[in-house]
Amino acid sequence: MKKAIRLIIIAVLVVIAVFCFFKFSKIDFENPFTAKPITIDKTVNVVEEINQLAEFTTATYYQEIFICKVKERTFFDDELVIIAKGKVRAGFDLSTLTAEDIAVDANTIKIKLPKVKILDVITNPSNFETFVEIGKWSFDEVNEFKQEAREKLEKIAIEGGIFELAEKSAFEKLSSLFQALGFQEIIIE
Repeated sequence: MKKAIRLIIIAVLVVIAVFCFFKFSKIDFENPFTAKPITIDKTVNVVEEINQLAEFTTATYYQEIFICKVKERTFFDDELVIIAKGKVRAGFDLSTLTAEDIAVDANTIKIKLPKVKILDVITNPSNFETFVEIGKWSFDEVNEFKQEAREKLEKIAIEGGIFELAEKSAFEKLSSLFQALGFQEIIIE
């Protein structure tokens, strides 16, 4: 008799467990292989450490230039023509921002950006092509010409208005970011 009661209790517990599993389970038993929608927690994103961003690139200038050098010799001149491809990045060094540069009040944010500057001039070794090489050129001479090409890329980018473009882009990007964070009035200096 005790054995029968025990079996009835176990059977009832199994039925309750199976019922609870089907009732509260989120598995779609009709089609278990369908993708479930992704839900994103709707929390406010807060930028806590702007200084960790360090560099804020807001403009990039791509250019291809050539450098032509001639060494005069007695009979024949040595000539070297190098084609350089590179890019110049301009933007802001955010690691210089201090607490005085950022003010937040209710729905208003005011930020004073540092002066825009050239962050770097990127020319990889594969970005240089020797177009003409007549005569003997030392390794140091060639590297000097490559450095001259980098300086020329930077100068052309500045003359082409990269600073103005970087400032304009920074205002647009930061305004969009701060609006997305919920600020209604944004003052960027």
